[in-house]
Amino acid sequence: MKKLVLWAMVVILACAGIYCAKRYYDEAYLPRKQLKDADKEQRELFDRVRPDVSVTEAVSEENESQPEYDPLADLKAENDESVGWLTIDGTGIDYPIVQASDNSFYLQNGFDKQYNCGLGCPFLDYRCEGFGESVSIVYAHHIQGEQAMFADIAKYKESSYMAAHPRGELLTADGMCEVDFFAYLNIPSDDYAYQVGLTKKSDRDGYIDHIFSSASYTSGFTADELKRGDTRLLLLSTCTYEFWEARGVLVGVIKQK
Repeated sequence: MKKLVLWAMVVILACAGIYCAKRYYDEAYLPRKQLKDADKEQRELFDRVRPDVSVTEAVSEENESQPEYDPLADLKAENDESVGWLTIDGTGIDYPIVQASDNSFYLQNGFDKQYNCGLGCPFLDYRCEGFGESVSIVYAHHIQGEQAMFADIAKYKESSYMAAHPRGELLTADGMCEVDFFAYLNIPSDDYAYQVGLTKKSDRDGYIDHIFSSASYTSGFTADELKRGDTRLLLLSTCTYEFWEARGVLVGVIKQK
């Protein structure tokens, strides 16, 4: 009888072990492997389609009188929804930016428009008309572990990280721009910072005040400075996990080079 009980316990434990191993494989290992493989494939694709900035700048100078020149032409040949390329030196952020007719498609699909296990691709808010408006918002996932997509944005919660990585480069259809970062926000997904289409100066000024009042910290600019002239703001938004629907948002000023 004792042997029968022992054998039964062994079988139960073995089945439990197999069940746990199967759940781990299906729910942890396999999704992580698929995400890692998707990230590798997309990085290889990005390496193939990355614009040659030196050639772009040379061609741009030769064609200053030809406004039809598009430095993103080769990128658009791969994906006709391409609107830019963003690079922040010293970080993992070196990606094309796309724009769909909604803010959902590129949450699950890559630059090639194919499903890529939820890795997605950085995308411009569908409400924005390029990067010429007063506010442009780019979204991407926070892929932990792989430090993929906009995972490095969360590092900007420390002001020392911004001090070490204060600028980025944004290539658009109008040429190369510099982005000077000055604020980091930790806000809910429905915050007023996600407002776009600010056509009135009073609305733009109020928006700038909101950014400064909501920021975890600011550096390099004052609100009054940004209210002068036609300031263009770039917001880089990703999920963080301090609270439900928390977002980390890096804010910078777009300047044409």
